[in-house]
Amino acid sequence: MQSESIPTVFLVDDSAAVRERLKELFDLGPRVRIIGEADTAGRAIVAIKASQPDFVVLDHKLPDGTGLDVLRGVRNESRRSCFIVLTNRASAELQDAFVDAGARFFLDKSQEFGRLAGLIAELSPANGKRFNAHDAER
Repeated sequence: MQSESIPTVFLVDDSAAVRERLKELFDLGPRVRIIGEADTAGRAIVAIKASQPDFVVLDHKLPDGTGLDVLRGVRNESRRSCFIVLTNRASAELQDAFVDAGARFFLDKSQEFGRLAGLIAELSPANGKRFNAHDAER
């Protein structure tokens, strides 16, 4: 986790429009520093390992794999990152798979998009919060 008080965020979504909308959401909400973004699983794995963000916002469906591939690919090197899944493919089975792989939250894009900024503010290291992947919200 970064030592500064502004939380760092990495965005993983194959849609440039969604990534831009997320950046706009953060511009209106809590202070965060977007330290990277990726549109494929392969790019995301490499960049997340290199950047070690506080938070990773992760979509499920990517052109070369899934968000689960990303999570499994970085989990051992990114134990301090908080993974928040934001997807249109919200199902109980998929949620269980992500949480079992280490995701902290699983949000439905169509209904909970606006909740993301508040979650990051609530869990921010600047607020003295400690997040643990084993305490995932189901």
